[in-house]
Amino acid sequence: MKKKDKSGQRFPVVRFAVGGAGLVLGAAGLAAARFAEGFADLYGFNVYPAVVNVFARISGIFPFSLAEIMVVCGVLLLLAGIIYLIVNLIRRKGGRLRLLLSSAATVTLVLGLLLFEYAYGMGINYSRKPFSEIAGLTTGRYTKAQVLETLEYAIDNLTAAGERVTLDAEGHIIVPGDLTARASAAMEKLGERYDALNSYYPQAKPVILSELMCHGHITGIFTFYSMEANYNRKNVPEEIGHTVCHELSHMTGFMREDEANYIAYLACRDSGDDFLTYCGWYDIMIYLLNAYYPETTGEEYSAVFARIPDYARKQLVMQNEFWDRYRHDFGQVAEAINDVYLKINDQSDGTKSYGRVVDLVIAEYLAGK
Repeated sequence: MKKKDKSGQRFPVVRFAVGGAGLVLGAAGLAAARFAEGFADLYGFNVYPAVVNVFARISGIFPFSLAEIMVVCGVLLLLAGIIYLIVNLIRRKGGRLRLLLSSAATVTLVLGLLLFEYAYGMGINYSRKPFSEIAGLTTGRYTKAQVLETLEYAIDNLTAAGERVTLDAEGHIIVPGDLTARASAAMEKLGERYDALNSYYPQAKPVILSELMCHGHITGIFTFYSMEANYNRKNVPEEIGHTVCHELSHMTGFMREDEANYIAYLACRDSGDDFLTYCGWYDIMIYLLNAYYPETTGEEYSAVFARIPDYARKQLVMQNEFWDRYRHDFGQVAEAINDVYLKINDQSDGTKSYGRVVDLVIAEYLAGK
């Protein structure tokens, strides 16, 4: 519906109303999650699973990433809209107010829908009960010896897992053709252990424009507007299995990066799948190495590093060489944006929160001794 103002120009009521409602409801949901005790848990554990079950099944019909198509189309439409607006503002002698009102209404509509989708498809879940509490883990400050002991435990398990995987000519593990089905099955299996993870898991989708993800230092992404888990298909094989499970864990509503890393580690480790098991131990070993490095001497670090199998050390070198190709200003900007985003969503460590998975792994290891 459009109403005419006093000048006779039509006012885009519907777009402003729908967009405004989206902004208000989205902001209200985020505020309630932060300040209304119990709201985030009520929504996250009771309503959100139904949202995933419906919309993930719809997007799962398509064999390609709907999110990727939507982003590309969105960027093209944005550029076309800006050009259209500028050209018509210059060429038109009249009707400029109507054009500006129509453009403002469209922007309000898009922003309102995006905020609403973000709030109820992702944002509220940042404030709900953490997985560490569900798993009964209590983290604290760990000694250098405890970090080392857990690291050696991870290396031993990596070594055992490495005996059951096949390497290609370069020394990478071979990614199975049914990787995404295996990852979904691993998450479903973990869901039998934890009710909070008992969810519908669609198969993750590789991104066609993965080269752009590399430039942004992105290995995977969960898209709330299409309910899809997307992963960078150009990433090194040793990281892909854990990454896919990481993004699938976000679909269960666990948005904190440290907990998504931990859930992915559990899914890989306990999957019974040789490829995923290796990926899980490989990624956790890296996090533990990074945690141990600043706390020890070069000699001590070299000693524990020497425990890693030769083929795994080679994989670490190849991984560093791969990402070194993308160490440029754009990648740093992308990381900075991600850092700000995480801090806004109550992860005060920003991108460092990814590494807090170490606390959870050590807590579980020490509790199981």
